Amino acid sequence: MFGMLDYRAHKLYILLFFVPNFILGLFAMFGLPLIHYSIGLALADERIFQILVSLMAVFIIESIWLLIVFGLISKIFQFIFELFVDVIPHDGRTKEEAQMVVWTGDKAIRSLQISKHPSEWTQSLIYEIPKNDWVANLFFRDDLIKRFQTIYDEYLLMSPDTPYNDVEVERIMAENNLKISWQEKVFASPQLRTMVVAYPFFLLLLLYNPFG
Repeated sequence: MFGMLDYRAHKLYILLFFVPNFILGLFAMFGLPLIHYSIGLALADERIFQILVSLMAVFIIESIWLLIVFGLISKIFQFIFELFVDVIPHDGRTKEEAQMVVWTGDKAIRSLQISKHPSEWTQSLIYEIPKNDWVANLFFRDDLIKRFQTIYDEYLLMSPDTPYNDVEVERIMAENNLKISWQEKVFASPQLRTMVVAYPFFLLLLLYNPFG
C-alpha cells in the first residue's frame, strides 16, 4: 500500500473503475428495463397482467438495484482501491470529503467549496461550477453563473452572521427571478437523465412487446 493525495488518487480510480462504472450506467439505462419487461412475460400470460407485473417489478427491482450499487458494489470498489492506496486528505478535507474527491475529482472539490459560506467563494469558483455536469455546462452555463453570482453578491450585502442555508438561498433566487427551470432540474442531473432514457425505453418495450 502507498499513500496518495486524494485528488491524485482520483486519476488512478478512474483508470481502474471507469469501465465497470460505465457498464453499470448502461445496465441502469437498458438492462433494468429489459429485466422489468421480462419479469412480466415470465410471470403472466394475459397481456394486461404482464404489464401490471412489469410495472410492479420496477419498484421492487430498482430498490434492490440501489441497495446493490450503493450498499455493495461501491463498497467493493472502495475496498479494492484501499488495498493498494492509502488516500491522504488534501487542503484540510476530512476523510469522508477526501473519499468524495477520489470518486469524482474536481467535481467534488468544487461542490465542497460551493457548499461553504458565499463569503469564502471566489470568482473563479463561480465560473467553474457549471463544469460539474457536461449538460449543465453546455446548455445552462449562463444561468448557473448568474445564479451563483447573485447569491454571492447578495451575501456580500448581508451581515457576516447571516446563515447560508436553503431557505435564504431560495429567497434570493425568488426575489431575483432565478428559480431553477424544470429543464435544468431534469437534464442537468445525471440520475434524472438516466431515468429519462430508461423509462421511455421500458414503456416502448411494454407498448411494442417485441419478445411476446
